[in-house]
Amino acid sequence: MQHINKEDIEQATERVKKRLPIEKIRQIPKYKNISPKAYNQLIKNAETFSLLILEAINVQDQNII
Repeated sequence: MQHINKEDIEQATERVKKRLPIEKIRQIPKYKNISPKAYNQLIKNAETFSLLILEAINVQDQNII
C-alpha cells in the first residue's frame, strides 16, 4: 500500500464535508445542536479513525508478505 500524503488527506476531508455538510449532520437527533467547532472535530475524529484503519490494514498486508 502506498503512503498517503497530506494533500490527499485534505482533499478527502473536503469531499466528506461536501457530502456531509453540517446541515445534514444536524438532521441526526444526536447531533441536532452541533456547533461548527464540534462538527470540525467530528470530521477530524473520523479522519483519524480512517487513517488508523488504513494503517492497520497496511501493517497486516506487510506481515502476510
